[in-house]
This record gives sequence, C-alpha cells and structure tokens, in this order.
Amino acid sequence: MIEVNSNNSIPIIISIPHSGTLYSNIFLKNILLSKKELQFSEDNYVDKVLEKVLSQDVSYVKANFPRSFIDVNRSPLELDSLMVSSNIPIIDEFNLTKVKSGIGVIHRVSYYGNEIYDHLLTRREIVKRLLNNYFPYHNALKLLIKNAKKINNRVLVLDFHSMPSRFLDNSVDIVIGNNFNLSCNETISTKIINYFYDYNYSLSINDPYSGGFITKFYGKPMDRINILQIEINRSLYMNEDTLEIKSNKLNVLSKNLNSIIKKLTNDI
Repeated sequence: MIEVNSNNSIPIIISIPHSGTLYSNIFLKNILLSKKELQFSEDNYVDKVLEKVLSQDVSYVKANFPRSFIDVNRSPLELDSLMVSSNIPIIDEFNLTKVKSGIGVIHRVSYYGNEIYDHLLTRREIVKRLLNNYFPYHNALKLLIKNAKKINNRVLVLDFHSMPSRFLDNSVDIVIGNNFNLSCNETISTKIINYFYDYNYSLSINDPYSGGFITKFYGKPMDRINILQIEINRSLYMNEDTLEIKSNKLNVLSKNLNSIIKKLTNDI
C-alpha cells in the first residue's frame, strides 16, 4: 500500500503522505460517507504534480491509501479514545487539539466535519491499520534517510502536501514549513524560498502550516537531516469544487517544481 523508490546518490527524498486514492471496498462499506466526500480530504493530485520529479529517479515514498483511512503525518499515539471500543494508550497530549477536532491518526470526521463512522472501531482494527499502513510508510522513510545519509554530506526531505485556498489569506501559492528553523538548516530553507520566488510564486513561511509530524519528528539539522513541508495551493492546478484537474496549469507547476528540485539537488 506504499510506493517506494531509492536512489541513495541523490541527497533529496520526496515524501507524499496524503495523496493516496486506493479505497478498499471493506472500508467504504463500513462508513457513513461516500467516497466522493472523503476525496475532499485528500491532498488531491500532489503525486501528479510531482510526476516529472519522480521520473528523474529521485528517492521517494508515497502512500497509496487515503489519509481518511490512516494519516501517516500524525503521531501513532494521536488516537481518539472516543472512537475505540476498548481501552487504548493515552493519546499524544501535545497534539490533543487535532485529536479533539477529529483528525488524529485515524480521522473521525471528513473535510466537511461529518462523522465517518456510525460505530466504534475495535482495537484490533486500529492495530491492523498501524501495522499494515502506518509503520511501513515510516519504516520506508527512515531507511531512505539512513541510506542517503551514508553517501551524502546531508539529506533533505521534501514533504509535499496541498492546501485548500479558502484557508489562506490573500493569494498565497506555497507555504513552506520548517518548524521555525528547527527542522531544517536555515541556509537550505532560504535557497528553496528564493527558488520559488524566482518562478514568481507567492510564499508564506510557517503560516498557517509550520510542519506536521513528519517534519517535526525527522527534522534534525544538527545531524544533517533537514525536512521541509511544502503546501501547494490547490487552486493553482485544480477546481476545488469539482476536483477536476486544470491540465495546463498542472503541467506548468509540475515543470517548475522539477526545475526547482533539480537546482536544489546541486546545492545540498
């Protein structure tokens, strides 16, 4: 349920945790909502936006399962006890707000705030999702980082997401999250920021997204492991109401991202 490519000679690793579109029939049969509604929770087409990048034999890991099934950009402890039919470990109190709002490691609600389930999940079902989906993603990412670090002086993980335009002030094309310089070397952050400016994208830094679990957990600049979260405004390449791709705009964005990452590869 994950897709992985390894090229240890390149210091850049691409992470795509939220663009999965493979919904199992069992999952769909046991929820209240339609697949269409759940699709609005996806980071729609981010994998397509990055097709040119991925075709360059760069290291990457991509989740093929939907984030509404299990969200790999959360701590595995971000569990909502109200969703489970038996006792579970104490949730990660640091991210209690997300759990309470229904978007912990297993989402309770959709993008529109509607309840996904009409029943409690068993502890066995939650453990199964963690073992079959969540941990394989993180194990793959850890291995990519470990192997790339053996060969390269330092490693940069680009964790790609998309964001709905309605949550943004004015016109922000890209949000760069570096956990306020705690997850990424400031020099590297500045390079990628300037590259986006070169292509006339409007940027926001750490606002409203400073980085999720992947950024904060893996980012260790002092150990030469740098993580940047990159949020792309969906209106740049798709119709947010119908979920239809704007092909011409997507192609331009894809080409520009490929050029930016090529330049970064030479700079790391």
